[in-house]
Amino acid sequence: MVVFFCRNDEGQNREWNLEEEEEDGQEVKGGEYEQIWKKIFLWVWWQDNTTIKMGRRLGAFLVFSGTLAVLSSSVNADFNCSQAPDSDMKQTCHMLQEWDSAARKAIRKRQAFQAGAPGVQGGFSPANPPRFAPSAQGCMNIACICPYMGGRMANGCILPNGQPYLMSYRKEYRMMSDNERVRWHNAIMQLKRSGEYDRLSVMHRQVGSASGAHSGPGFLVWHREYMKRMEIALRMIDPGISMPYWDSVLESYLPDPRDSIMFGPLFMGMTDASGQLVSGPFAGFRTLEGRPNIIRRMATEGKMFTEQNINNLMAQNDLVSVMAFTAPQTGCPFRPYFGALEYTHASIHLWMGGDMKPPSTSANDPIFFLHHTFVDFIWEMWRQNHQNRFARENQYPPDIGACANSQHFSYAQMRPWDKINRDGLSNAYTDNLYHYAPRPTCNRNNANCGSQYLFCDTRGNPHCVAKVKPGGLCRGFEGLDACYMGQCVAGWCRAGQQFQQPAQTTAVANVQQPQQQQQQAQPQQRPAATPQSNCYNEDPCCNQWSRQNECRTNTVYMNRYCRKSCGLCQSNDNQRGCHDRHVSCAYWRGQQFCSRRRQWMAENCQASCGWCNMNEAQLCASVARKTRVRRNAQFWLTEQHEDDGMVDDFMLDYGR
Repeated sequence: MVVFFCRNDEGQNREWNLEEEEEDGQEVKGGEYEQIWKKIFLWVWWQDNTTIKMGRRLGAFLVFSGTLAVLSSSVNADFNCSQAPDSDMKQTCHMLQEWDSAARKAIRKRQAFQAGAPGVQGGFSPANPPRFAPSAQGCMNIACICPYMGGRMANGCILPNGQPYLMSYRKEYRMMSDNERVRWHNAIMQLKRSGEYDRLSVMHRQVGSASGAHSGPGFLVWHREYMKRMEIALRMIDPGISMPYWDSVLESYLPDPRDSIMFGPLFMGMTDASGQLVSGPFAGFRTLEGRPNIIRRMATEGKMFTEQNINNLMAQNDLVSVMAFTAPQTGCPFRPYFGALEYTHASIHLWMGGDMKPPSTSANDPIFFLHHTFVDFIWEMWRQNHQNRFARENQYPPDIGACANSQHFSYAQMRPWDKINRDGLSNAYTDNLYHYAPRPTCNRNNANCGSQYLFCDTRGNPHCVAKVKPGGLCRGFEGLDACYMGQCVAGWCRAGQQFQQPAQTTAVANVQQPQQQQQQAQPQQRPAATPQSNCYNEDPCCNQWSRQNECRTNTVYMNRYCRKSCGLCQSNDNQRGCHDRHVSCAYWRGQQFCSRRRQWMAENCQASCGWCNMNEAQLCASVARKTRVRRNAQFWLTEQHEDDGMVDDFMLDYGR
């Protein structure tokens, strides 16, 4: 059977059984099923876009079982990767389908989390707390980040050194000043030494396949959140830097992109004959697999982004051509669009080769983050051109099992974080945290791209191109300023022969930086604050349960929710009595977390929530009484739909 289930803010349920569309058990033909799909899609779309205006949120999702396979097989013709336009796309298509297949198998094998909390006085148990792993990287505005930086809010965030903490301004990598670029390199290396770079890389390895991060609509939202987290981690080291993007279109014009300045010692470094990265700031980066160097095997397959790729995407009006179903199964009513970002971005992964090729190792190479920041920029350009603010935050492709596995559904958890996929649509990313500098451009009146590492090709439609490193191939660019620290002679860059700009050319940068960002002379090093241990209990009853030996008798629950009390982690919080255990408690109180995240806040932010009038036992009993009903609802959903991959995520959002 196929059931449409909807729950609104008042807790009212609506249900539509698709079997009502069949009469007397007669088979519904393909065309009729297609009409039914359209009815469902329109109903979901109307609910999702009108009810939001009237209420705080609407939860809508499809639960598919039984006749879904029959329904799906009748809607659309078979899809296979032979339809891809070239060999690179075919390879990408096969990889995406393999990852989707692995994800579907993992969903079927996943067991619902059934551990229940121990009892408290009165004979009942509290709910299992919703996921909440607070960190600076999870913040969505500067007010949230500021306490982690040791700053104070006073008409913005003021850091301990007196400097303001501002939104990041993401420039093309070659448009950064030398000072900015070196500081960014240094922050990456410091993050690597601390182990945090590897921890973030592991996150991507864990979602390399069998997840909602690849092979469907979740690709763009997941990687947007991931880039944000990496950028915040770097700004915790140097608050004045920003994540750059790599506009690989600039390399696409070169006869051999391997000879771009991008792959020289000032930027991403050079490889030896075996593909090991042996020069540049990231030489000697030990990989997660224990290899002493990053591996690149460039230009054996794949290609760079082209301007045509971007123009084709910008010409698309349909959301599903951008947040695309890239691994559809037979029966998906949406045909694949091979110009979608997940497809075209994969060509750069193929071109880089080595660690960058498979998702399991791609984040070993820092160029991964520059590449995906550009992917995010392209997506944001499409959003700004085709959607208003409301649409940007609320339009998500329909949840259809034949088109994407359930981890891509709009209300599915964005694993491993305490978010759902549609949270990645939020305007808060670019309203509060970062914005993009324009892509480098030039024209006939100003044949200057604003960087000594780029040049303007004025033939035909003027455009910026990456300069070629000394000794590199520059064939076709003789007579242009194509070579860094040299000149293009007989198709090769000869060092020491500087190109002379024509006298009429005005050397003025055409990409201006906002005034507020122009204090980049020295790194804004902040005083070392006491690190957050990230060792917390998630329920105010944990200490009580630990004394009752629950760490041994109820290990599944206690190991997950009471790690501090069970001695599974070390905390630097040694205070006793009523106090705040986390630096951001005051901020979360202002976000109504004392009611929305009652269990976590009662345990860790007792003072900020004003609960100092209760002792530990009273607070435990009070919170348990107020959350026990939600636990019953969560278990009902879990038992009914344990394989959907979105039940716990639905409760996270609506069961507060």
